[in-house]
Amino acid sequence: MAKEWWDVRHNPLIAMNPVRISYVLDVVKQHTRRQRTEEIISSDTNDLEQTTTTSAQQCGPLAGFKVLDIGCGGGLLSESLARLGAEVTAIDPSVTIANTAREHSMESLDSRLSNINYRGGVSVEELALEYNSADTGDNSKLFDVICVLEVIEHATNPEQLLAAASSLLKKPVPADNNHPDDGGLLFVSTINRTPKSYALAILGAEYVVGLLPVGTHDWSKFMTPAEVETILKNVDGFDGGGLTTCEPVQGMIPRLDIFSQTMQWGLNPHDTDVNW
Repeated sequence: MAKEWWDVRHNPLIAMNPVRISYVLDVVKQHTRRQRTEEIISSDTNDLEQTTTTSAQQCGPLAGFKVLDIGCGGGLLSESLARLGAEVTAIDPSVTIANTAREHSMESLDSRLSNINYRGGVSVEELALEYNSADTGDNSKLFDVICVLEVIEHATNPEQLLAAASSLLKKPVPADNNHPDDGGLLFVSTINRTPKSYALAILGAEYVVGLLPVGTHDWSKFMTPAEVETILKNVDGFDGGGLTTCEPVQGMIPRLDIFSQTMQWGLNPHDTDVNW
C-alpha cells in the first residue's frame, strides 16, 4: 500500500486527516492556554491572547512542540503537524513505507517537511528503549505530543505499545518548580469493537466497497474506549497512577458529500460505535 498512501481512492485516512488535525490542534491550544495562564497569573488576559496569537502567526501554532507520530504510514499526519510548526519525529515498522513518506515530504520542497525525522523499521518499544538508555533526567528531551492514530487495532500487544508511548511523554512538573509543566499529551484514535464496526469497517469497507484490502482489520483487535482508558490509567512513570483523560472521547462519523462524491468526517461525542 506504500504507493497508494496519497491516493484518496485507496486511503480513507486522507479524508479523515483534517478532522484529526483540527482536534489535536484544539486540545493542544486549550492545554497550552491553561498552562501559560498558570505560569503568568499576573499577566493581563489580553496580553496573553496577543502574545499567543503573534507567536502562532509567526511560527505556526505548534512551533516549539516536539511531536511523535507513531505508525506514521505515508506521512499524512506528520506533514500536517510539520506545516503547523511542530518538530516531528515519525516512526513506522515498515522501512519501505517510511521511505515513501520521506520521499513525498522531500518532493514538496518545503523545509518544514524536509526536516521531519522519519525512522523506518523502528517500533515505539525500540524508541522508548533508546530514549530510556540515554536518559539524562532532562524532561525537555521527551515529547510534548504523541499521536497513536489508527494504529493499535493493528498491534500485536496494544498494552505494551501504549506503555512505551506513554514513557516518551514529557512528565508533569509541580507548580512550585521554576518551570512548571502539565506534561505531554497523548492522542489515541482507533476502532471500537461493536457489531456496527464489524458491519462498516470490515464487511463494508473491505468486502462490499473494496476501500481496503480484505484482511486489513481483525475485529477481535478493535478496542473500546474504556479498555484503552484502563490501560493508560495503569502505565508506570506518572504520579497518581498513570495518565488521565483530559477531554471527553469523541466519535468520528463519516458522511458522503453528494456533490464531490467524497467522504467527509466530523466529531460526535454521542456516537463512538465505530471510529473514535
